[in-house]
This record gives sequence, structure tokens and C-alpha cells, in this order.
Amino acid sequence: KFYGAYWCGFCLKQRAMFGAGGSRRLPYVECAEGGYQADAALCEARRVTGYPSWEIGGKLYSGMKSLPELQRLSGFNPAVQFPAP
Repeated sequence: KFYGAYWCGFCLKQRAMFGAGGSRRLPYVECAEGGYQADAALCEARRVTGYPSWEIGGKLYSGMKSLPELQRLSGFNPAVQFPAP
């Protein structure tokens, strides 16, 4: 899951890395009260303290991550190559 806040500039950059089609498929959780479909209670329960944060394999990783780093953390097919940013 990708935890973020609508006002978080790094979250917007992180989503943009996936492109329009990819970002719509992200399992995004809005943590900011007042955000669209916010689930602040889930963010609090998962102890999300910074944005963006990723929950992968039951572990929480804070901060913006590169696509190759997310690939490594998630076990996504390592043969897939991403273009340089």
C-alpha cells in the first residue's frame, strides 16, 4: 500500500513516477483528514508517521522510493527495466 496526503509534494512526485495509468492502479491510502476518501484511522493504526510511505510485505518504508527500489522491495520481476527519470 502507498500511504500519502493530498498536500504532500513528494507523494505527487511519487505517483507521477507510475504515469497516469499506473498511479490509478496503486493501492493508495489517503492519510490526511479532509482528503478524498481519507482513512486516517488506518494510517494511525499502521503507524504511518511520514509521507510517502509504502507497506510492502507487512513492513513500512518511509520516504520517496525509486521504481527500481520499489521493485526490489516488492519482489517485482527483476528482468523488467525502468527508464531513467
